[in-house]
This record gives sequence, C-alpha cells and structure tokens, in this order.
Amino acid sequence: MMPRKKSEADWAVDILSEKQEAMFYADLIKEVAKMMGKKKDPGSLTSIYTRINLDNRLVHQGQGYWYFDTNRVRKDA
Repeated sequence: MMPRKKSEADWAVDILSEKQEAMFYADLIKEVAKMMGKKKDPGSLTSIYTRINLDNRLVHQGQGYWYFDTNRVRKDA
C-alpha cells in the first residue's frame, strides 16, 4: 500500500504544530504553497485556503488567524 500524498491541510497542520501558535492566514497559505512547491498566484493560494478552511483540525481563531486544535484529532488514527 502506497502512503497517501500530503494534503494542503496536512502541511498546514505540520507548520502550525511546529510553530505552536496561531498564524495569520496569508502567511500560512504562502508557507504551505512553498512547502508543496506550488506557485503563489491568486488561484493557487485561494485553492490552498479553501482546502485548509474545510479541514476540521484547523480552527479560525478570528482576526485572520488559524491554529491547530489537537483536541479535534482522533486518538486512534
């Protein structure tokens, strides 16, 4: 069985876990794009933002900041 490719949200979780603090959304999506080797054009950044927004591990804190909520991660995964 081949391991699945890391998603945009997986990269965001890694970045936020390493920082251990909330991060401004624009900085977060640019960092995800960089880690994935994607362009930083508006279309790519919008796609990354959408995928991050749909992942329930990542929480919008307010004022444009996102953080990784460890309480939302299944312990048996």
